[in-house]
Amino acid sequence: MEQDPASEIINQRKSIRFIRNDIRVSIVKPNFIGLNKKINCKLLDISSTGVQISTPLKLGTDCKLTVFLSFNMSKVFKLKSRVKNHHETNNYLSVHSFPSIKKLLNDKEISLERLCLYESKDQISAKFRNLNSRSVKVLTHTPLDPKKQHCLIFILSNGKKHKVLTQNNNTQHRIYYNYGIKFDKASNELGDYILETQTDLVFK
Repeated sequence: MEQDPASEIINQRKSIRFIRNDIRVSIVKPNFIGLNKKINCKLLDISSTGVQISTPLKLGTDCKLTVFLSFNMSKVFKLKSRVKNHHETNNYLSVHSFPSIKKLLNDKEISLERLCLYESKDQISAKFRNLNSRSVKVLTHTPLDPKKQHCLIFILSNGKKHKVLTQNNNTQHRIYYNYGIKFDKASNELGDYILETQTDLVFK
C-alpha cells in the first residue's frame, strides 16, 4: 500500500524553532553520587521537540539530561532529554579603550544607532558590551591581530559618523559549546505555550 504523499510530507516536516529571549534554560546532568546541580545555559532556539543551547560545559553526544524551561510568567517545564549534536564556538572578548566621548553620549538631541569595528579598512563582525565614555568590550569569534590598527565608528541618529582609534588592553579566549538537545518525547503543551506567549515573529 502506497503512502499518501501529503502524509509523508507531514511526517518529514520538522518542528518550527522559535527564538526567544524571555525563557531561562538550565540543565541537570545526573551523576553517580546523586548530586544533581542545575547549570544555567543560553537558549539559542526552542521547539516542542527540543532546544539548542550554548554553554562552556562539555557534554558527551547522546548524554542524558533533564532540561528546565522557565518562562517570565513563572511557567516551568521539566523535560527528559538527550544530546543529539554539538559544535564548538570560539569567543574572544577584548577591552578597547579610546579618547573620551562623554560629550557625544550625553547629547540629548541625538542617540547612538549602531557601532562598528574596523581593522584597517575591513569591517569586523562583532558584538559590543558595557559601552562607556572611554571603553567598550568587544566580542568576536576570531582573534584580532594586535599588530593592526583598530577603530570604532559610532553611527548616530542624525546620520553622522564619529570615528575613534582604539587600544586593545586585554583579550580573553573562551570556548563555548552549542548543543542540539532532543526531548525524549514531543511536548504539545510546551508547543502550545510557546505559541500563546510568542510576541515577535522570530523563528527558524
